[in-house]
Amino acid sequence: MTTSRMYGRWERPRSAGFFGLTWGASMLGLALTVAMMLAFMLTRSPAVVGVLLLASTVVFVPLVITVRGRTGWEIAVLRAQFALARHRGELSYRAGRFSRIPGASRLPGLLADSQLSEYETAGGRRFAMIHIRRPDHYSVIVRVIPRGKELVDQAQIDSWVEGYGAFLAAQSRGGEVIAVTAVLESVVETRLKQRREVARLVRPGAPDFAAAVMREATTDSGGGGARIEARITLTYRAIGKGRIRRDPEEQAREIGQRLQGVLSQLARAGLPATPLQAWEVIGLVRSRYDLAAQRDVEAAGAALTDTQTWDKSGPLAHEDRWDHYLHDGARSITWEMDGAPRGAVTETGLEELLRPRADVPRKRVAIVYRLHSAAEATKLVDSDFRDALAAEQTERGIASASASLRVGNTNAARQEHAQGAGLTRFGVLITVTDTQDADMPGIEASVQGMSAAARLDVRRCYGSQAASFAASLGVGLILPEHASISKRVSM
Repeated sequence: MTTSRMYGRWERPRSAGFFGLTWGASMLGLALTVAMMLAFMLTRSPAVVGVLLLASTVVFVPLVITVRGRTGWEIAVLRAQFALARHRGELSYRAGRFSRIPGASRLPGLLADSQLSEYETAGGRRFAMIHIRRPDHYSVIVRVIPRGKELVDQAQIDSWVEGYGAFLAAQSRGGEVIAVTAVLESVVETRLKQRREVARLVRPGAPDFAAAVMREATTDSGGGGARIEARITLTYRAIGKGRIRRDPEEQAREIGQRLQGVLSQLARAGLPATPLQAWEVIGLVRSRYDLAAQRDVEAAGAALTDTQTWDKSGPLAHEDRWDHYLHDGARSITWEMDGAPRGAVTETGLEELLRPRADVPRKRVAIVYRLHSAAEATKLVDSDFRDALAAEQTERGIASASASLRVGNTNAARQEHAQGAGLTRFGVLITVTDTQDADMPGIEASVQGMSAAARLDVRRCYGSQAASFAASLGVGLILPEHASISKRVSM
């Protein structure tokens, strides 16, 4: 009998402190206690100590109370930043010749300073490279064809999963890859791509019967009204030193040399891949911001760059609301993973979340792997193991049971890392886009049901819907690299 493999042992790093608190919160509480004792010794005034106690409570309590994984201070700072941005008018965007920022449909927000260029590898493969100048990141997107649902043996599926893990581990060893983003998206099927492909394949002098069969195949391809598109984005930090580090062309040459190895590793993971060219990336971004542009983009094909550029691939207007995002007549909502799956899962754990659905025709799931280099991973696995041991010795009751499990998980991570495995942080972004009059409460319930079936805890990206929408596109935008909230107020 064939048995499925289980995958798990994920842990959220947490420094051990007093009473189950983090180390930073414990040290802050100790410092506040010492400050109150010194104040009483110097003043002998209960009133002064009372004022200090009240101030300490205001500072300390929001730091230790968490709501859906966020501290009280983190929520308060996020709301203050959102209110300030709304007061400054930064949440609304209007393009056009009469706008404050000249230009037609420029990319807004964190993608405003990005640039798109196209290069060719030594093997003749053309690829698009996106440069986000603020963090100096360079990204390449490859289209993949997942093969996990093919009728193959379980051993072959296990081999593909192992190959994907080896691919991630290989990217993390040099420390040059900041993140790998895997995007699987459901989009409305127009069949324009199939018609264009058939027109390319059919010869002008082909028999009438054969040409008719090919044309019928494009109009009756089966399935529902949605198709699945999959892509993987590799985001690099600037490679090299001096002139090489500052020159995008040199960065493209370095990335192009690594690209063939990436494609080979993905092929061993059951993911045949092809780099996206510039016109494909422009069409991808344009059709996600403007739903009405999808048919025109797919009909234009490679001729899209005759009329469209990267500077014109954004929305004509958008409005960043607290809990949703309005753009060019559409409404999008993005959720983020609040917690990893509870317990171990099989390779089909995300199947319900990824499957196309008629009630959610435009759905995008982006899994972001933020890779640690080999040197960082060695320090982190040892540090996590020490913190887990300290927590097991200080906690009692149910907390002690979970701490014992964490000791086992972190010890296993140390052993696997010593055998050549990599270490990565991962998160999930789920974006649903539909017309403004769509049934968003029903879509909310559908997303919650799909994520529950995948054993994922998700929450809306409150106060950051526009940025989260751009990050889920898989164009190299890594949100933690643009964080505006200090780590000192978060867990």
